[in-house]
Amino acid sequence: MKKRSFLLVLVFALTLTLTGCWAGEVKVDTEINKDGSGTRSYIMAVYDDSLQTDPITNPDDPDGTEGKGAVINSIHITGGVSAIQTWLEDNAPEWMTVEDMKTEGNQRIFTLTYDFTDFDQFLARYEELVDLSPNLSWADFEANELPTFECSGFITKECTFNESKDMVNASFDWAQDGIWEDIYDEATLAGYVTKADIAVLSDYVLEVNGEVYEELHHYDAAAVDGDGTGAVVNVESESFSLGTSFTNTTNVVIIAVVAVAVIGGGAFLLLRKK
Repeated sequence: MKKRSFLLVLVFALTLTLTGCWAGEVKVDTEINKDGSGTRSYIMAVYDDSLQTDPITNPDDPDGTEGKGAVINSIHITGGVSAIQTWLEDNAPEWMTVEDMKTEGNQRIFTLTYDFTDFDQFLARYEELVDLSPNLSWADFEANELPTFECSGFITKECTFNESKDMVNASFDWAQDGIWEDIYDEATLAGYVTKADIAVLSDYVLEVNGEVYEELHHYDAAAVDGDGTGAVVNVESESFSLGTSFTNTTNVVIIAVVAVAVIGGGAFLLLRKK
């Protein structure tokens, strides 16, 4: 009996070692126009092993030579991976668009999008998202930690957008925490997985008036992973900044109108003198 119990424990331990969940890969994609308006999207890709009969290869072990085990997510979410869509539809702010779930290969894609008419509205919605988290508050951050969009110049205008990785993560914590608390089932991973493990900022794309900055996840065979090497590298930067410059056509027109008026007025006075 003792031998049989030991074997059961060993099999269970091996199961934990050779299989496991893979964090949802969150991409934040932002477009900001020169007037401060724009669009922000949160795009989360989650591997769904119910979509195929063969095991999903662990992205940290693409060749399957290191024994890191297949990806199993479906049993850890009550109702399966697609249940995330329902949760988002029920809990996202009303001004945020929850797009229809897409299926690409063995991943489910969930997309949240919102528009903003100017940078003040961007900040207001950013603040609301952060305050939706039960763990964080906009007031927790110092003024110099908040996102900025600063412009200077009269004829040639220069604008720069800045935000930190901590703020980006804070703006998505409401969803990560809610999914963890409401529909995530640790099952056999209890004690091995925490809320922080179920999602990661994998990609960051920023476009400001046509200028683009991006940081995308990729596999790096030389990246340290435990005692070995080879791992997916996600967003590593702690802050993001992108600037742009453009001609302020409004001010150019104003100068042109004033110049015409001045020249016209001068000509009129000259003619009167004659």
